[in-house]
Amino acid sequence: MKALHLSEHNTDEEVKDALHLVGPLCALDADTEVAADGAEVVTADTNFGNARSADQSAQHAAEVAVDTKNSVKTAGIKKYNKTADKVIEKYAEDPDHQAALGFEMSKDPSAKGKCTKIVDGKATQWIHNGFVALVWKSLLTLAKYYVIEECTGDPAVEANWYPADKPTSNAAEAIVKPKTLGVPTWWRVTGWNAAGEGIAPSNPFGGDPIH
Repeated sequence: MKALHLSEHNTDEEVKDALHLVGPLCALDADTEVAADGAEVVTADTNFGNARSADQSAQHAAEVAVDTKNSVKTAGIKKYNKTADKVIEKYAEDPDHQAALGFEMSKDPSAKGKCTKIVDGKATQWIHNGFVALVWKSLLTLAKYYVIEECTGDPAVEANWYPADKPTSNAAEAIVKPKTLGVPTWWRVTGWNAAGEGIAPSNPFGGDPIH
């Protein structure tokens, strides 16, 4: 996903709302280049607002006012899109930050049909020593099966994850034998279907030693 641009096809109201939302947020961004572009959008927002007022009130010079308003609208769109390009460049790997700056976000076509992220899971000591019972929220018919991963280090470090000793499950539960007993262990699961791997693994769950 990435921030969307404006165009002349956007209505006056859409341009006004976009300038008014994105300008102040970007002007306060920690990145100085994004902030500078955001300040230009704030100025464009003010100019466009003034031009729209002139367009509405100056009936005797309607054509002149409309021409002025349209030219200022175009200038505002250009400044907005310049800021969008800067934000996309600076935060290419952080679409959440792009969205937090007020930009409408494009949809990721590659995610179409894929399993959604599983938001919760639970790990408990099984009735037999040396095993853990995992259960998570089912994706119902969306998932053909689930891939199970395990981690005994920092779960925030991607390199610490490895396939669990039951690496897949057709149901939203599994009995797994941890690689190492007696140490804090986490698990995560990802749904798979005909579209491939789900959009993201679940949040890590567990964290207690299994004996």
